[in-house]
Amino acid sequence: MEQFDIVLAADPRFSGGTASALLADVEAFRALGAKVGIFLVTSDFFQDAREQPNHAVTSLGELDGVSLIANGATVSAELAFFHHPLAFAHPTPERLNLTTKRAVLVAHHPAFRGDGSLEYNPLQVNRSISISFGIRPWWAPVSGLVRQQLRSFSPLLRMTNADWINLFDPGDWHPTRPIFDGPRPVVGRHSRPDRLKWPDTAQAIADSLSAGPDWDVRVMGWPHDGFPFEVPQSAAWDVLEFNAKPVPDFVNSIDVFAYHFSGLWVEAFGRTVMEAMLIERPCLLDPRLEGTFGELATYCEPQNVRQHLEQLRADPKTTQSAARATRAAVIDTYSSDAMARRLEALKIDTGITSRYGPKTASPSTTLRKAIGLARRNRR
Repeated sequence: MEQFDIVLAADPRFSGGTASALLADVEAFRALGAKVGIFLVTSDFFQDAREQPNHAVTSLGELDGVSLIANGATVSAELAFFHHPLAFAHPTPERLNLTTKRAVLVAHHPAFRGDGSLEYNPLQVNRSISISFGIRPWWAPVSGLVRQQLRSFSPLLRMTNADWINLFDPGDWHPTRPIFDGPRPVVGRHSRPDRLKWPDTAQAIADSLSAGPDWDVRVMGWPHDGFPFEVPQSAAWDVLEFNAKPVPDFVNSIDVFAYHFSGLWVEAFGRTVMEAMLIERPCLLDPRLEGTFGELATYCEPQNVRQHLEQLRADPKTTQSAARATRAAVIDTYSSDAMARRLEALKIDTGITSRYGPKTASPSTTLRKAIGLARRNRR
């Protein structure tokens, strides 16, 4: 039996915030001197052959202190992390004989969609992990929004008392130039190329980055298949493919980060937003993100973006000062230096199954949604 301090199980085809969070966790574990094992699985979530493994994840085994675990191996670890519930919605073809003192599933994704239907059933996820790994994990939400959704399944689901929020190494995210120092200001955004990461109508998409003739627009991660409509003004935008350049370089090339998304999408956390804040870029966000980021950002509907952009540019020194204060606040809460404290807290966590607090759905509604999901899966 090979022994590790920490084992992580994940599908390497996840990109965007999920992959970035996993990579940041591994770096934080390594900084603490932990012996880390990575177990890569092949989930049935990815049906598109174009979805390729993330090289940064598959090459983790090349790092000092990190090993890739072979299928069918027998290992033990003090802590085990399963990343993203959709990777384990059904039993994986890979198997691991795992013994651990504490196993948690990091819930990077909400259970309920924007229309109220279920994306996955957490109880089925637990059953699948039990089949493939022989254990049932606790659930660690990445945000209060995800916790509120998962609470709908209590007392049948045990969660950690603290959210497993995304962590960042501030040294990887820093401004290389002050905002509004160029001849023309730039508003922009980046995300993985998913249509749900964008508003639902052509006008709303245009409005969400509408800045007027004195501004430039820069986007990284335009959906591969495009939209079933033409987006006004988008032909004049500077559009880059997803990950066409390192994210810090891209964010440093814009002056304001603006992010709005589909009514069908529920943003579990919003790692790209935190990255922009760490690079001292003011953020104009969908109002649904206020519960996650609070006073760290400005919230508005797409049609009000231009008004807020002009307000930010009207007093650049005040905007720069506020952006510096936001970076300091983010570092205080989300720095990877906090990993040691979080691991110690996780080891003594008692877990929670209480339904007390905000819930997305009642027991009867949750049951009805679960039945609906099961019927969709059968079809």
